[in-house]
Amino acid sequence: MKLLADQNVHRRVVLQLREAGYDVEFILETMPGRLDPEILARPDIGSLIFITGDKGFGNWIFNLGLPPPLAILFSRLPHSEWAVTVDRVIAVLERGTMAGQMITITQDGERTKPLPIGATNG
Repeated sequence: MKLLADQNVHRRVVLQLREAGYDVEFILETMPGRLDPEILARPDIGSLIFITGDKGFGNWIFNLGLPPPLAILFSRLPHSEWAVTVDRVIAVLERGTMAGQMITITQDGERTKPLPIGATNG
């Protein structure tokens, strides 16, 4: 399982996920400054679990029809709470069964919404 962390994800989240054994590509390292549509246009996007705090990705995918990743972990936690974010992301990843879903992580729990058809074609 490969994770793709958006530019707005705290660097410590990425480092902690890597330390926990996850394969994480950090857009800030590999595609800095790229626009959302460029990220979603990656040929491998359908095989990646995308971690972001940017609500714009939902609009690009749900309303404008851009290709979705395998799954989206959308954190609504404050950037300063990076340690909590890491714990919550790992908990979601360990539960599995997220393909084709956008999982919004909030202070109170998670909400799940199916991605448009084609999300699991990766």
